[in-house]
Amino acid sequence: MTEDLGPASLIGTRRYSLAARHIDQTFLIDVCRPARPTAAGQKVPVVYVLDGNGAFGLTAQTAQMLQLGQDPIPPMLIVGVGYLFDRSNAVRAQHIAARTRDFTPTSDAAWLAIQHAAMQTQGLDAETAAGGAPAFMRFLTEELKPFIAELYPDADPDDQTLLGMSLGGLFALYALFDQPSAFQRYIVVSPAIWWDRRLIFRQEAALATRITDLRVRLFLAVGSMEETDGAPYWPVSSLAELAASLSERGYPSLSVTHQVFPEEHHMSVLPGAVSRGLRAVFG
Repeated sequence: MTEDLGPASLIGTRRYSLAARHIDQTFLIDVCRPARPTAAGQKVPVVYVLDGNGAFGLTAQTAQMLQLGQDPIPPMLIVGVGYLFDRSNAVRAQHIAARTRDFTPTSDAAWLAIQHAAMQTQGLDAETAAGGAPAFMRFLTEELKPFIAELYPDADPDDQTLLGMSLGGLFALYALFDQPSAFQRYIVVSPAIWWDRRLIFRQEAALATRITDLRVRLFLAVGSMEETDGAPYWPVSSLAELAASLSERGYPSLSVTHQVFPEEHHMSVLPGAVSRGLRAVFG
């Protein structure tokens, strides 16, 4: 005898909505508790996962498996930052527009035109703007972090990780170079490093004029096949260039791990990068 038990959910997770004060957006916030109970009073790291609609489940289950494995990472809270959208075409267009707005530090007219044309080809139509990263950063630091701290008193305010891929990876690098103390660990996968004539390189250079140390553990990942996929953006060689530039700064407290995943494309690299990234920044 079988029975339809309804929608599935991940064990140990809770779901919330949070309306942003400075963005016309309600965010979907998913939280996964550690795989094993923690001791009374024990503080646990928090990992904030951008593109939570798609990346939260993967990251949460990977973290739980690693916490139970032979090369364990510490107990941690996984927090997915997503959008309250369903899967209809109209809402999918809004989703694309929202993440473009939130994850980009500036505008990039050429890329926005390409994206708009691609969306029209798929029958999608939505106004797409860019440059909302400063407002989204305020949401993360001034609204979401206090929200999590209030609901989860064991969240460690001094051990916070940001994980982002593609445009989310662009935002993670922007956050690192704009407010380097906001997070202590970064997992950056296939970032849109070409955005606005490689804005990120200019931000990294500007940061180097303001600081003498960078107390961060950073994991940079990309798929080897993305160099062909992404032409003329050259994500593989550009990310290697960024990793080298950071290493050459000689920051005493900076740890950079840079990994190219063989035979992986832009949309296939994430699972391995999440697993390796968590172990790299918490190792």
